[in-house]
Amino acid sequence: MFKVIGICVVGLIASAPLSAQTSAAAPPQKPNCSAAEFRQLDFWLGEWRVFQAVDNAEVATSHIERVFGDCAIKEWFESPGAPGGAYSGTSYSSWDRKDKKWHQMYVDNSGSVGLYVGGPNGQDMDFVAPGRAGSLNRMVYRPQTDGSVRQIGTNSTDGGKTWQPQYDYIYRRK
Repeated sequence: MFKVIGICVVGLIASAPLSAQTSAAAPPQKPNCSAAEFRQLDFWLGEWRVFQAVDNAEVATSHIERVFGDCAIKEWFESPGAPGGAYSGTSYSSWDRKDKKWHQMYVDNSGSVGLYVGGPNGQDMDFVAPGRAGSLNRMVYRPQTDGSVRQIGTNSTDGGKTWQPQYDYIYRRK
């Protein structure tokens, strides 16, 4: 009985290096997110004070940085004096090499979630998401010559034929 157990143990020990070799295959190669497509929204990176375009009233602050090995962009948007109480939201944006489009997921402290898809439109970055009751929400990031960024939000209830203003912000560097 002792010899049989000894043989089994030796057999297990002898086969261990083989198992380790097969499971230690080369790790998957990390994707390269330095391609130009991943940099199309870099003009939005930074520390910002956010103002309404119509009256230049400061409405929020925003911190935007690259995350996940430079493969995505994250925004923290804070508006402590928003009507109805403090407002905050976070977005993650990235170019998807599978469908060759930009995607952004935006969530906020009111329980809203926006799933935007888009990409470059001239100098702008143009995103669209389905809204309530079949409407569409559009969000445009437009770099300005002075280094600021204009963010324009509109809504369409006719499938994108016409767009109604929702907000118009100017992001100015802190």
